[in-house]
Amino acid sequence: MPNFISTLFFSVGCIASLALLFLIFRQYFSSRQQFYPKRIITAYEAKMFTRLKQSFPEYDVLAQVAFSALITNKNYKVRAKFNRKVTDFVIIDRHTNVIAIVELDDPSHIGKEKEDAERDAMLFEAGYIVYRYTEIPSVQVLRKDIMPNKSKSFLNTLTG
Repeated sequence: MPNFISTLFFSVGCIASLALLFLIFRQYFSSRQQFYPKRIITAYEAKMFTRLKQSFPEYDVLAQVAFSALITNKNYKVRAKFNRKVTDFVIIDRHTNVIAIVELDDPSHIGKEKEDAERDAMLFEAGYIVYRYTEIPSVQVLRKDIMPNKSKSFLNTLTG
């Protein structure tokens, strides 16, 4: 009988130890999902997107456009300064000419004014007009701000 009890305790101990090891190291035994979907824009940015679409039905509005789709440079080190940056919104005409770049500065931009100015300077140097808003403007304000300047777009002057 003592041999049976010893074997039983040994077996239970082994099973418990294996279970504990499995719990500790299970991340190595199972395949983990590496990629997860995420929203393209925040809820606040979605409201701005809708407002831009209402304000400019004759144009298309793109969200989260990479700087590398808007500007370039022959020097790799210079490109590295903007290759991971994105603009909030780009308004384009039917010929895909950029009309305006719109940035929505939420509270996360507080203290980043210098960084925002550097971003704007890059785009301005390439001929783009950047409009920054700290809150979602009305349709009238957007049309007043952006429409008079649409002919100043760098790409519009290139294409005629």
